[in-house]
Amino acid sequence: MAGFGSPLLGGGLYDPSVSPRVLLVEPNRIVRAGIRAELARNGAEVVAEAADGGEAIAAAASQTPDVVLLDSQLPDVPATEVCEALKARLPETPVIVLAEPGQETEVGAAIDSGARAYVLKDAQDLDLGAVVERVLAGESVIDPRAAAALIDSRRTADEAKLSRQELKVLRLVADGLTNPEIGRRLYLSRHTVKEYLSHAMRKLEVSNRIEAVRKATELGLIEGVQPTPTGLAYNRTGEPARSSDLKVKPLKIDQLRDPDDQSR
Repeated sequence: MAGFGSPLLGGGLYDPSVSPRVLLVEPNRIVRAGIRAELARNGAEVVAEAADGGEAIAAAASQTPDVVLLDSQLPDVPATEVCEALKARLPETPVIVLAEPGQETEVGAAIDSGARAYVLKDAQDLDLGAVVERVLAGESVIDPRAAAALIDSRRTADEAKLSRQELKVLRLVADGLTNPEIGRRLYLSRHTVKEYLSHAMRKLEVSNRIEAVRKATELGLIEGVQPTPTGLAYNRTGEPARSSDLKVKPLKIDQLRDPDDQSR
């Protein structure tokens, strides 16, 4: 629910004649002062300030702001967690994430956590007052660089979608089975297993089965396997083996190497 004197009218309509009440979440006091001054010049009122996530959640509960301006780097908790908490408490209050240059690729996580806008601090044409007005009017605002990164990441995820059978094969590769063993498990020929692996590697844009398992794990495509600091490495069996038949097992990421590499 919006606060007293809110520019938000019934039915989600926006009244631009009423000054929006802003919760400013920014760890740096000097930066907060600059943002507060800029917002004031544009008719917005900062009704509460917070230096970290805990203070932000408490201030939101007591002030019920019309909009939240949230810095992407907080000293206590990730900004995405704060955004989720704020949206749970104030679902109609838009959150604007103000990010550092170089954080374009984090826009997806911010949007998924409920942010309405994602802007970069170094944007030459950044007008925070205008951004506040636009999100209150129901728009979403994303810096063009962040938007491009978001489109690229979503396109990569879509293109990397594997079929159910390809995922089954990769899951068994991750379990350490060779192509013949996978074929017996899934009632497929060795050739068919190899074809499924080839299709999966092409979709994932990798050159071998080890990289395919690791990439699929990082993308969360293999059910039951979570991306962790551990990686995958070739088993050394002491006998020649084709690259398509090599087994894998969980190992430290710094141990990841080809068995033919004798430099380590």
